[in-house]
Amino acid sequence: MEQVSVILSTYNGEKYLAELLTSILTGTYENILIEVSDDGSTDRTLQIIEEYQKKYPEKIIVHQNEKNLGYTKNFLQAAARSKGDYIMFCDQDDIWLPDKVEKTLAKLKEVEGSENIPVLVFTDAWLYDTKKGVTTGLFHESSHLNVKKVDISHLLIENKCIGCTVMFNKRVRAYIQVLSGKIRVHDWWIALICSSFGKIAYLDEPTLKYRQHGGNMIGGTSFGSYFMNRLRTLKEQRQTVVRSVEQAEFFYDLFADELETEKKQAVKAFSELMKKNWLMRRCLCIRYGFWKSGFSRNCLLYTSDAA
Repeated sequence: MEQVSVILSTYNGEKYLAELLTSILTGTYENILIEVSDDGSTDRTLQIIEEYQKKYPEKIIVHQNEKNLGYTKNFLQAAARSKGDYIMFCDQDDIWLPDKVEKTLAKLKEVEGSENIPVLVFTDAWLYDTKKGVTTGLFHESSHLNVKKVDISHLLIENKCIGCTVMFNKRVRAYIQVLSGKIRVHDWWIALICSSFGKIAYLDEPTLKYRQHGGNMIGGTSFGSYFMNRLRTLKEQRQTVVRSVEQAEFFYDLFADELETEKKQAVKAFSELMKKNWLMRRCLCIRYGFWKSGFSRNCLLYTSDAA
């Protein structure tokens, strides 16, 4: 039975941590190793983990960062040193469904086959209202993200692979040894790697309860809320695109020599997007397929000065 590393990034997460750990440790897949990477917690986070470690000494290991890295670098450094054959990201406040690991692993092994390439599988999730204690819908139905568009051109401008739902194989580790502040989000970076050098697949099932509360780093905002927020902050969208372009620049610098020709051209074009004038940027977006999910998102993007 292959070992699955569950990368748990913690930072002052005492409020929901026990419920999360219980949900993972009582799941149907037995050969898991929870690799905690604590980013400088000052609350009871480490004490709670220690209590669970005493009950499950072979299933939990703890790494404490010397300084606060932020959640993106914390996740990626932990993944780079992970021990398992397969790796999953885990937020400190969600609730895993009992068969999350088992079902995701089965899908990944189906996609992976005998190929020696990076593979990522992501799933849907229940949105979970913390105050009411009920699920309020499915993440991808609410967000209107197109889970079929996971080629490199679409992923350069928009991430669909939400971290708490993903699993990827150990072959990804070779690609995450060099990190930078230009990486926007850990799950997005892994998705770019797998889309470029391997495969990405979607499992159309919810595998966890994605907790919605004020402390989320990235929450499951409804599409209506997303649209209205973007409409109010059109001037800020340019900076969002700039950061995505900077991420692409770093990706190109690292992997240009390894990319297939068409993918290399797409990454290069996106990495140079902000050096072009308004009209040329749109021509490049159309040529290479730098589209977000849905008509409304693209209207906001392309009619403003964001892209």
